[in-house]
Amino acid sequence: MGKQGNAAAYFLTAALFGSTAAHAQTPPDLADLVGARGAGGETQMQARGYQQVRATRVRDQSWTFWWSDVQRACVAISTTDGRYAAINRIPDQNCQPGGVAGSTPPQPYRSDAITLICYGQGEHAAYTSHSGYEWNDKRQHYEPTQRMESGTEQFQTDVQFDFRDGGGRIHLSGKLIPPLHSGGSDGWWPLEEVQMSPDRISARYHVSGLNSARVNIDRRSGMVEIKGMPGFSGKCDVGDWGASRRF
Repeated sequence: MGKQGNAAAYFLTAALFGSTAAHAQTPPDLADLVGARGAGGETQMQARGYQQVRATRVRDQSWTFWWSDVQRACVAISTTDGRYAAINRIPDQNCQPGGVAGSTPPQPYRSDAITLICYGQGEHAAYTSHSGYEWNDKRQHYEPTQRMESGTEQFQTDVQFDFRDGGGRIHLSGKLIPPLHSGGSDGWWPLEEVQMSPDRISARYHVSGLNSARVNIDRRSGMVEIKGMPGFSGKCDVGDWGASRRF
């Protein structure tokens, strides 16, 4: 898959209400399944007490959601090229107890209270060191050299949003947090210039005095894009599958 394909937004997300950042991590009892083939992984998931809740596919990335009555845990599994690429613990609200889709009627829309978790692809600047030997014409022999090359690196990650009372905040983790940052609290950064309409949400945030990023969320498709460095693209959903828009 090419670089532009990697940078495209193609990951499913699940909605959450009042969750914490601790959810988005691989459960210890499933860590050994990362990299497993899909069919064998499903067998192992069932053997370990997990039931599949639902599945979806966005371009070449598929997501399945699993619930465990024993662990009281909901997990999301992304599959790429037939193998489990990532297994993340997500808020329990994304899986109904017992591993079946819930029958709870959709909650009325509230423009001032929306909480989302978005899975997708991040991109940040990366530097690579290269060492070797180069010919020195003056000295007539090879000499050791070392140089740095800059580029970008893509990675799977998640972003959480919490909108309420006309404002909002964003939770970042891992490689989405640049080495030089300020202003965050427990991984949360305040959102500025929050604009909410029936079809779109936009905002801006600063991870440092000189580093800002713009957030754009399409409420009908669920696609989210963060323009900045690091950047992010993914997909969000509140779990109201019958609605004409996602949130």
